[in-house]
Amino acid sequence: MYQVARLQEEAPALREAVEKASPFWPLMVKIKLLWDCNLACGMCDYSRQGRPTLLTFGLLTHTLADLAALKCRKVHFSGGEPTLRRDLPDLIAYAHSLRLRVTLTTNGTLLTPELCKQLVKAGLNSVCVSIDSPVRSVHDRMRGMPGALKQTVAGVRALGRAVKACGNKLPCGNKLPGKAAVAIRINTVVSRENYDTLHELPDLVHSIGARQILLMPVDDPSGALLLNKRRLLDYNRRIAPALADRALALGLMRDGREAFPFGTTREELAASRQGNYARGLYERQPCYAPWTHALINADACVAPCCSVPRMTLGDLQQQSFAEIWQGDAYGQLRQMMRDGRPLQHCAGCDMFLVENRAVHQWMGAPEADETDLGSTR
Repeated sequence: MYQVARLQEEAPALREAVEKASPFWPLMVKIKLLWDCNLACGMCDYSRQGRPTLLTFGLLTHTLADLAALKCRKVHFSGGEPTLRRDLPDLIAYAHSLRLRVTLTTNGTLLTPELCKQLVKAGLNSVCVSIDSPVRSVHDRMRGMPGALKQTVAGVRALGRAVKACGNKLPCGNKLPGKAAVAIRINTVVSRENYDTLHELPDLVHSIGARQILLMPVDDPSGALLLNKRRLLDYNRRIAPALADRALALGLMRDGREAFPFGTTREELAASRQGNYARGLYERQPCYAPWTHALINADACVAPCCSVPRMTLGDLQQQSFAEIWQGDAYGQLRQMMRDGRPLQHCAGCDMFLVENRAVHQWMGAPEADETDLGSTR
């Protein structure tokens, strides 16, 4: 997310920015390049937005330059399905030319050998590919398309071949110093539809050459996809331990706790049953994302993060990103976070929990509950 090690180096400046509710640096910015998607996933409504994509190539390159000037370190392209954009390799190449680290989330079904070669040569650093089950029928049902898993597996393998063809470096002939090969990570949304198949996931992930598994609890306000008490207990007692053991053995996780995205205590599981994945963290400390992170939607509107994508802090068709980042709306949000007034949606956010806890501790604040463990998306 927002590179805790780098933040720690700038602790005095960040501490002052938090105290004054003033801008810091947008170290990591997520950009949803379009609404459109070739799949119809039950847990995602982006393909059903019905809104126009207003992020033109010109607006995006102008914004990327603005981000680089504001000391942004990383941009993450997503959608919709970003590989539907024909200018994706050119956008990655331009971001790379600004010395921005570039990452991508994709469903992987459109990763042809030629496109993979273009993405790697453009300077792509990391790819997150969505696989929700090693069982074809389960994954395909969740993604809303027969044959989806087969196409995704083929896409990941094509990407691996493209990386090897480029000498395992990024990018071919124009790499940044010290950068390693494209890291391929598998994102898995854990819901009642797939949880009992996930003990077999590490073997599939390892076989296709990916390096990491990230489990994400399903975000479903309707509650239809949430795990009830029985399923949560079944997952924690039967599935998660087997998943953790195999993932650790294959080097796909660094800590076995990563296999328990719903928590482990009675209190944590009770919160997860309601979709409250932050487990009360932001009742005890601020979220530091408003000082270090932003979301740019396909309609060119800037929001704080994926938990509140419809909260508009500014419109890139009317203002530059710098003007929005330094503007009143962002300032008011920072004041709320600083003063212990989180947004309603913060309770259900599973992102950046580890980073927020770490930042809070080394800034000299009281230590939060060490059992908190969240994603690093």
